[in-house]
Amino acid sequence: MTSRKLIRLGIILAVVVGPLAALSIGKRVADEETLARAEAGARNYEAPDRFPDASYGLPELEGAAAETTVRDITDGAALFDRYNSAVKQAGFADVLEGPGPLTVFAPTDHAFGQLSESEREGLFADSGKLVQMLSNHVARGRLSATDLLQRDHVDTVGGQRVTLGNDGQATTFGDADIVRTDLVAGNGVVHIVDGVNL
Repeated sequence: MTSRKLIRLGIILAVVVGPLAALSIGKRVADEETLARAEAGARNYEAPDRFPDASYGLPELEGAAAETTVRDITDGAALFDRYNSAVKQAGFADVLEGPGPLTVFAPTDHAFGQLSESEREGLFADSGKLVQMLSNHVARGRLSATDLLQRDHVDTVGGQRVTLGNDGQATTFGDADIVRTDLVAGNGVVHIVDGVNL
């Protein structure tokens, strides 16, 4: 092969292979730049809290209403005779009257009526069990019904993780339906449930 042919072959290779090489190098540089940007973004990105205690849709109370507690909502109401008895017997009123904010899932008398007689008697005969049961119905934060729809669980002050759900008709708290929502007090909010979370 003559030097002239070698020069011609070199020119052809440069014309054909040159752009491909440049494209490959350019792609690698672009990939490295993209990766560097992604890593920088990951370092600077703060994921939004999936379960913000937003109190979405709850009114801000003023004046005397702001001084009310979640205990005031159930205290003296005939719908909660057994719940109120449990609160009194367990000495749990101080928790419900504290600064909060608290979200209370208050079981009705009907809810307690779904327990067997032996379960009810055993529960009310043991103040430790009463405190645990009541603690399993209280979560920290001021969670509205809308907030609950955005969650799949709540962690109670009793250390229990209770599943939340929605079947299209009602929001559920464990195995119980939430039958009334967003009863607002100065230190939190009460939702009424039709089951007891032991």
